[in-house]
Amino acid sequence: MRKIWGITSVALCLWSCLAIVAVQPASAEDRNVGIGLDMAYVSKYMWRGYDVYDDHGAFQPSITFDLFQTGLSANVWASYALESSFEELDEIDYTIAYERSFFEDELYALDFGINYIFYDFPNANSDLSDSQEVGMSFALTGLPEIGPSPIVPSYYVAYLWAMSSGGPEDGYYHIFGLSYDLPVPALIPDQEEQCLAFSADLTYNDGAFGVDSDFTHATIGVGTDFEYQGFTLSPFLNYQFSFEDAVNDEDDFYAGFTVSYAFSIGGDA
Repeated sequence: MRKIWGITSVALCLWSCLAIVAVQPASAEDRNVGIGLDMAYVSKYMWRGYDVYDDHGAFQPSITFDLFQTGLSANVWASYALESSFEELDEIDYTIAYERSFFEDELYALDFGINYIFYDFPNANSDLSDSQEVGMSFALTGLPEIGPSPIVPSYYVAYLWAMSSGGPEDGYYHIFGLSYDLPVPALIPDQEEQCLAFSADLTYNDGAFGVDSDFTHATIGVGTDFEYQGFTLSPFLNYQFSFEDAVNDEDDFYAGFTVSYAFSIGGDA
């Protein structure tokens, strides 16, 4: 019943979002629904500092619906271990999100987002494993450029709690990030532009999963995109510095790539 309630709550949130969109005037172009398909491979599934499959890789598909260019989106994401002994940790996440930009031409330009996530572990005991999260994100995108691009600081705060009394202990996550895009010559002739996307983040766990409140890990990484015939290949390399043994007792290097394809439906009849 707990799992059914969680999926039902996601459906109700999505229905509420669609109701908000329905009362807003929209042009024919705005009545499109964007659909993004992603297929990812990762050498390790790292989540909030945890090495979920203990050094084993994962296949992670997802589908995202961009709802009528309103900033509302819905996403279903899954992770499947490429090792047979981790079936109970296979995961399906359901997310509803809203994003909006403010003060776009100002020095204090801000990207804001809010989201709800339901974490479902279909092969495990729902009362012990399933959880949900509400989060908010902020990014300052209008700061002065350093070289060809600005450094973009970001902050994500989330509250995670269990679907039932026997599930994971609740708590907050605070994630502080920096990103920087360095333009480079495109390696594919038909691609107009390309960049190396550098990132760094630092995570503070305030009690989630029973962890003592402290900084648990930091991650640095680099990635890029290759675009061809409507498809995008996005490889990345990351390194995690682990500070809290209760989360991870070793540093981790991991890599992966995502193959993406996006299209839209709807619009003029």
